[in-house]
Amino acid sequence: MIQGPQNIPFAQSSDSQQVPPPYHFPDVTVNAFVWPANMKRVQAYCDQTFNLGSEEERGFVYRPAAMWPYATLLFLEYPIMISSNPLPQHFDEMPYSDRGIISQTEVFIAVPVIRYGTDPVTLITETTLEWALPFIVVGNPMSSVCGREMLGLGKLLADIKTREGRFPNSFHGTIKMPGWRSLEPGAQMDPKLKFVDVKTNPVLPTFRSSENQRRSLSTLFESREASWLIEEMGSLSNLVDDISLGMIPTTMRTVGLKQYRDAIDPTRAIYQSIVTCRAKYSNINTFRMYDEKDIDIEFNDVGSFNEILQVFLEVGDTPSGRKYPLTPVAGFQFKADIDYDQMRVIHSFAIDREGGLPPIPAQSDLVSSWARPWKGFFGPLTHPMRNVE
Repeated sequence: MIQGPQNIPFAQSSDSQQVPPPYHFPDVTVNAFVWPANMKRVQAYCDQTFNLGSEEERGFVYRPAAMWPYATLLFLEYPIMISSNPLPQHFDEMPYSDRGIISQTEVFIAVPVIRYGTDPVTLITETTLEWALPFIVVGNPMSSVCGREMLGLGKLLADIKTREGRFPNSFHGTIKMPGWRSLEPGAQMDPKLKFVDVKTNPVLPTFRSSENQRRSLSTLFESREASWLIEEMGSLSNLVDDISLGMIPTTMRTVGLKQYRDAIDPTRAIYQSIVTCRAKYSNINTFRMYDEKDIDIEFNDVGSFNEILQVFLEVGDTPSGRKYPLTPVAGFQFKADIDYDQMRVIHSFAIDREGGLPPIPAQSDLVSSWARPWKGFFGPLTHPMRNVE
């Protein structure tokens, strides 16, 4: 059996921005907007990003979650970001948890996907719901570095503005980031090209609603009693999914492709793996709905933005050069504590190497967390690529 090196210390410097999980983020403000997603486009994204190589080698396949065919845009404002890693660092350096705090704003689009096992045993033990993030930006450079290096999420650094809109208790959010207005050769990059602009009227109840509120999904939550019930039930993780019609996943296990490019041949990867991390929402409170008819969302379908928009919007295969307006089916706001932990590499892909070097074999750790207690009871659940002789 081929075994990798064990207990190799990580080369650490006190000025490193790679702060390892777990993380604790209290009192996060979340504004979320939900709209129907095209399942064929989500499948194409899964095939390009997660379903690499053959099913036999992987032992799994990613598909869209048909029971929740929606994409969700989330603006998160973190007033305090704390490393809750209890482990001491090398030498006599100050532990991460004692170094202090940072704050930031983060925006991502989440699409639910399901990882299915590809044989009768793994179909039961390895099938699990995860959340793909085809777009994620942050306003803090340290978070961008940690997201890419530690969590395997392709975080981009962007100029994110969140503020109250025209009226009290409304929301206005914008994202500007580097991009090209045109894909023509020699085009000049715009360092702050607007990606999306979101505006709402006040949360309900409000007299400024543009439509009859009795027709809105949000009327389910407009009474004071319902609002109190949501806040009380929100503290119980196993019930908040039902209370919010599934719109708030209290445990969101994100999945991403972590990879490093070959510097000699930029078209090749020297490392690729599927990485998951748990984001657990707790102490959910002040849950408020927007009237979805009062939400204006405009994505900028230009140049380099078009390819990512194709994952979750009905844009064309080429940039239109225009704003793409979107009316969501639901919008809401709440506060919560968020913990990021349980980071796991579930599969590293085989890599061929040149120069007569032996290939790096694929390795898997696919058993879903809910099935792990049963693994020992029934015996080892092996996969041909999990242990390479």
